[in-house]
Amino acid sequence: MKRRILVAVMALAVMCSLLAGCKSMPDELKAAIDAFTTQVSRITEQTEEAGSLITKAEEVLTSGKPVSDVTTTSKLQSVVESAKEAVKFEVPKRPTSLNALNEKVEELKNVDFSSFISDLKNGIQNVLNSQEDYEMNDTLVTKENGVWGVYKDGALDESYNGLAKNEYGTWYVKDGKVDFSFSGTYDFAGYTYVVNGGKVQA
Repeated sequence: MKRRILVAVMALAVMCSLLAGCKSMPDELKAAIDAFTTQVSRITEQTEEAGSLITKAEEVLTSGKPVSDVTTTSKLQSVVESAKEAVKFEVPKRPTSLNALNEKVEELKNVDFSSFISDLKNGIQNVLNSQEDYEMNDTLVTKENGVWGVYKDGALDESYNGLAKNEYGTWYVKDGKVDFSFSGTYDFAGYTYVVNGGKVQA
């Protein structure tokens, strides 16, 4: 009787051990699947963001607006071409075995387009800053009919907002007019300017 009980207990122990082993495998597999999904989602989001930035960069480059530094446009064009060539991703089929899944996850971890995204963002901003800088240097503040402002074809250019110059200094312009009431900081062409009574402080 005791022998039968001992055999039954041993059999039960073996069964429990097998069940425990079976239980751990689905957990490992689930973790690997989650890791695979996370990596695929991350890379997919990066490719989508890079694609949007490439479109924006091409719009900026073809806007026809002059820049104060032409190297900004050539650098951005180079970044766009590099990104177009490198930022490509085809969603892989999910492997079925645990080992193959873990290998694929490690492979996907090495796919990272964040540097291209950063370069595109910086390149776009540099061109926009250069366009604003050119506009400021090429835009004059004059006085007509008692109003200081930016004029185009003899009329106040109410679409102009930014900084503009004349022989007296650099001025903060809002809706075409010098805003003498404004004092504070103003970001323009990649720089932060201190403005007092509408005039940029040296």
